[in-house]
Amino acid sequence: MSHEHFKGLSIFSSIIVIAGLVLMFSSIYLGISFGDSWLFRQENGIADTSQYNMIVETYKNNFVIMGSILFGVGVLSAIFTYYTYVLFRKVENKNTA
Repeated sequence: MSHEHFKGLSIFSSIIVIAGLVLMFSSIYLGISFGDSWLFRQENGIADTSQYNMIVETYKNNFVIMGSILFGVGVLSAIFTYYTYVLFRKVENKNTA
C-alpha cells in the first residue's frame, strides 16, 4: 500500500466517522424536522399526538442507527487501513533489505 493510498483511505475513514457522529448527535433535531414534515403532509396538518410522537421517535432512532453504523464502519476501516499500511511497509522493508 503506497503512502497515497493510505492518505486517501485515512481521509475517507475520517469523513465517514464525522458523518456518523453528526447523524448521531443531530438525530433529535433531524427526527423532529422529519416529524414536522410528516405532520404537514397530513390532511389539514392534523394527526393524533401519539402517532406524531411515534413518527418522531422512529425518525430519531433511524438517524442514531445510521450514524452508529457509519461511525463503526469508519473506525473499523481506519484501523484496517492503519494495520494494512504498517504490515505492507514491513514487507516492503524486508524485500528491499
